[in-house]
Amino acid sequence: MTTEVEIRRGRESGHYALMVDDRQFHLLRRAVIVFSCREESTAVRALVTGAEDITLAEPLQLGISYDAVVPGPVELTFAQLHAVYGILTSLPTVTWTEEEFVERVGDFRETVLGMALLLRSGLPV
Repeated sequence: MTTEVEIRRGRESGHYALMVDDRQFHLLRRAVIVFSCREESTAVRALVTGAEDITLAEPLQLGISYDAVVPGPVELTFAQLHAVYGILTSLPTVTWTEEEFVERVGDFRETVLGMALLLRSGLPV
């Protein structure tokens, strides 16, 4: 995984394009899938993502099988970027053992938190 994420202005006003490598893309996707499958409480979802009705299905190709996904830049609104950041920072606080975490998420807690840090540091000033 590269050690940075460049975030550019997206094609539409108010959108951001995350320039991620394949591994980063799949980490974002897995984190969102695990969070979505795990968290049933609407209130907790809203607390973590910052909105009750945020969707990440299209930008992270959630409705597509893993083999059919085409990794690449991810274009998000600021609200969607906030939701992804919230998921990345909250997921490591789940009370699974490290083994369970790696099995479910596919990576270590530190890697997930590191990805959140890359998003934070990649925002244009």
